Amino acid sequence: MKKLSKISALALMGLALAQPSLAQDAATIEVTPPMVEIGYILNSFMFLVMGFLVMFMAAGFTMLEAGLVRQKNVTMQLTKNVGLFGVAAITYYVVGYNLMYPGDGWSIANYVGAFSFTSVDPVGLADVDPDLTYASVGSDFFFQLMFCGATCSIVSGTLAERIKLWPFLAFCVVLTAFIYPIQASWKWGGGFLNEMGFLDFAGSTVVHSVGGWAALAGALILGPRLGKYKEGRVIPMVGSNLPLATLGTFILWLGWFGFNGGSQLYMDTAGNIADISRIFVNTNAAAAGGAVAALILTQLLYGRPDLTMVLNGALAGLVSITAEPLTPGLGMATLIGAAGGILAALAVPLLDK
Repeated sequence: MKKLSKISALALMGLALAQPSLAQDAATIEVTPPMVEIGYILNSFMFLVMGFLVMFMAAGFTMLEAGLVRQKNVTMQLTKNVGLFGVAAITYYVVGYNLMYPGDGWSIANYVGAFSFTSVDPVGLADVDPDLTYASVGSDFFFQLMFCGATCSIVSGTLAERIKLWPFLAFCVVLTAFIYPIQASWKWGGGFLNEMGFLDFAGSTVVHSVGGWAALAGALILGPRLGKYKEGRVIPMVGSNLPLATLGTFILWLGWFGFNGGSQLYMDTAGNIADISRIFVNTNAAAAGGAVAALILTQLLYGRPDLTMVLNGALAGLVSITAEPLTPGLGMATLIGAAGGILAALAVPLLDK
């Protein structure tokens, strides 16, 4: 009997010790967010991290341009790049974001979005019934703003040593507030191009082609850089700092992982993570293909490799894969990048003539 009493006492003590643990488990179950909220958190986090990588591309553009202009123009080129990013951040908030993503608020259906200020999520999502199926408005705005700034950076590089500061910044206002957001809404905002089935995964057309066409228009209007031509001959414009330009290219290469990877838009399932990984390796393969193709081609054409052509080849490969970085295999991604690198190496001398 005495032994039975001891066993009973030990059993009661065990139950008493287990109760806090069971209560803890219950509390944990109660505070665990539902799967839809976890997806919302992961998607928002992805946009912030990928947006940071894309923002770092602004430093890459700045270093590339500063390294390729003449020494006397370096300071002005640096000023333009800082200025354009500030202009893009303000204009995209004031009108650009809602022009690009109007939802049901089109001013002209499927062609022109809403002319209104951007409004991000309230603090702590308080007093609202939030839609948690995608990501926070703030994270999406941050990510898309970096694309807007990148479009303007493309123009900056082309118009280097051709245009003064204030006219350039005035054009940046028009480009980032109206031109870029309106045409981007035609695809990414659900406009008429999207309804027609037009595809552009990460901005090969929406960002890079639009920036390129704007840059070409500016170059045609402004004409060549002073000293570029003399007595019918092309005068090489030697860059001030090729190591800096090379570092800028590597930074752009790095930032492109965020540019293309973030365009997957979701990171809430194992499938999405696998797709982002695939996008990363395809993006890298295309850059490599573009650089190597330009390296070989310049060796064959000129009898020696040309560093600036190799840098442009890598960037051309990155632009080429941006249209669809998910679907191709590694071999095809490398060939896509190589095609871009070859076109870049051939186009530069043609434009000079």
